[in-house]
Amino acid sequence: MPTSPSLRSARSRSAAVLGAFALAGASLAGASAAVAAPGDSGDVRIHNAGTPAGNTGDALKVCKFNLSAFNFETVPLVTFTITAEPPTPALPTLTGSITLAAGKGNTADYALPNGTYQLNWTFPGGVPKKKAFKVDCPLGSGEPPLPSGAVAAGGGGVASLDGGDDSSTGLTPWLVTGAVGAAGLLLVRRARRRGHGAA
Repeated sequence: MPTSPSLRSARSRSAAVLGAFALAGASLAGASAAVAAPGDSGDVRIHNAGTPAGNTGDALKVCKFNLSAFNFETVPLVTFTITAEPPTPALPTLTGSITLAAGKGNTADYALPNGTYQLNWTFPGGVPKKKAFKVDCPLGSGEPPLPSGAVAAGGGGVASLDGGDDSSTGLTPWLVTGAVGAAGLLLVRRARRRGHGAA
């Protein structure tokens, strides 16, 4: 029994839609693997001084502290920078690195003046990450003294214009999804045109 033209065009449309969904699924499955580099799931935790090295907790209010890195897979080294946040007077930036073995590593203990700080860390090929924490030591606990007195001539400085915005990393999956949707639309339109006899 012959099939009607409308049934053939409906079948070709449904085949085109299924093909577009298969293409979208394959594209999205590959996109997540392509975006994540080894070590991107790693985290740097802030510990109070004396916390055991294997502890995965995070102390966001500390006095003397150290940094512990976890889940960095095959990455051999993580670099970090600690900068004072605006309510804290402009203080020197603390920079260093954490040597990793089997994706884990620790630093020595650090002491900073009371205030709010931002920890930034990265590794070659990785996405920079950050977290804020507070140093709050009781008076007389051996905390380094805050600077006092007037600022020397030329010592005032200018605020940094470094944006540090990583908004493009969240945009990639949306762009991939949009491209897959556009490709699916083209496939459906092409199948529809062929069903009506157009080339």
